[in-house]
Amino acid sequence: MELVFYPDDLLRVKTKSVLDIDDGVRNAVSKMINLMDVNNGVGLAAPQVGLDSSIFVVRENTMSKPLIFINPLITETSFELSVYKEGCLSIPGVYYDLLRPKSIIIEAYDENGEFFKIENSSFLARIIQHEMDHLKGVLFIDYYEDKLRNKLLKLYMKKRRLVKS
Repeated sequence: MELVFYPDDLLRVKTKSVLDIDDGVRNAVSKMINLMDVNNGVGLAAPQVGLDSSIFVVRENTMSKPLIFINPLITETSFELSVYKEGCLSIPGVYYDLLRPKSIIIEAYDENGEFFKIENSSFLARIIQHEMDHLKGVLFIDYYEDKLRNKLLKLYMKKRRLVKS
């Protein structure tokens, strides 16, 4: 399992619901957590590893247990917004402020098929919203106006060429 990088079309795939949470799903989740940790990420969604399943994993900080979200659904967002600098493992080296709802309520299933619900207004809420976007084929850079997005992507492509050479 490897990371998928922008501009790969796999990042634009709208995911499908997981119908059966089996050993294959649990194995993929385990690999996703490992890949997220190895790359010092706080979240990783299935499209970022080339999968079209509605799955993402998050770890708010190095001390916290990873959370697994299968077939997640954000049922509520706050009117109150917060700004925070976001980045993405699939667009390394690009970070910029993004406005998102401060609080969310999300429902999902874990790797054992157990339903759970989380209400959160911390950094975790932001990570979850970012990963939910991935499941819809949306990247954080899509929220910016063309001029800023193009500037950020130009910087990313320049850095990427330097790394490849």
